[in-house]
Amino acid sequence: MNGKRFSESKARRNGFYLALAVCLVAVGIAAWSTFDAVQGYMAATGTESQTPVDDDPEAPRTPAPTARPSASGTKPAAPTAAPAATPQPAAPTPAPSVAPQATPAPAAVDPDPEPEEEAPQVPVNAPMYEISGEMIYPLASKEVAKAYSSGAPMYSATMKDWRIHAGTDLSAESGEQVLACGNGMVKETYTDNMLGNVVWIEHGDYDFYYCGLGENFLVEPGDVVTMGQAIGSVTAVPGESADQPHLHLEVRRDSSYLDPQTVIEGEN
Repeated sequence: MNGKRFSESKARRNGFYLALAVCLVAVGIAAWSTFDAVQGYMAATGTESQTPVDDDPEAPRTPAPTARPSASGTKPAAPTAAPAATPQPAAPTPAPSVAPQATPAPAAVDPDPEPEEEAPQVPVNAPMYEISGEMIYPLASKEVAKAYSSGAPMYSATMKDWRIHAGTDLSAESGEQVLACGNGMVKETYTDNMLGNVVWIEHGDYDFYYCGLGENFLVEPGDVVTMGQAIGSVTAVPGESADQPHLHLEVRRDSSYLDPQTVIEGEN
């Protein structure tokens, strides 16, 4: 009785181990089939590492790994690397066509050309007016009340002393118009304590100072005047107020005083 129980127990253990072994073998076969199928799929789709294209043909090459055989004994074909595309040279850009330009016909040459007249050369500091060839007295009357002293002192009834008379006094009526002695340009108009209201006019190389005029100047600095043009009227000369109404006229050239009568009459 005991021997029979021992035999049944042993048989059950052997059956258990046999079933376990069969299960392990089945699991191994399933795992191997799965691994082999994955390897074959990867080889077929090119997902395995392919041999990289080496730009340098002389560099040593590393052999590609050999695919493992499948369970069926069929060796999968190794994936072929696609050849690198050869760069095509760029097509040359055609040069723009340029239409030939027509050559202009030569101008007719005058066999006997007339010489061109040269424009007159104007000096840089030429005046903006025509210099008068002669001059006139600034007043209708040419009567001289007090002459130019030429550096010699003369008695002054106003100042009660002896002093040089640097100009010429021309007798006039109070309010009489004063005329420009020639063509010129007004340089300045101003008031002097001794000479009164003064109009300074450039007449060519000479500077004329018309002194003792009224406050209402008829010209302004920069004006171009013509011979005989009215520039003001006779009023008074403060430094010669004791004398009769007159126009005090001074003339300078290069800052040197000259005799006005001599300059007007063309003797200087």
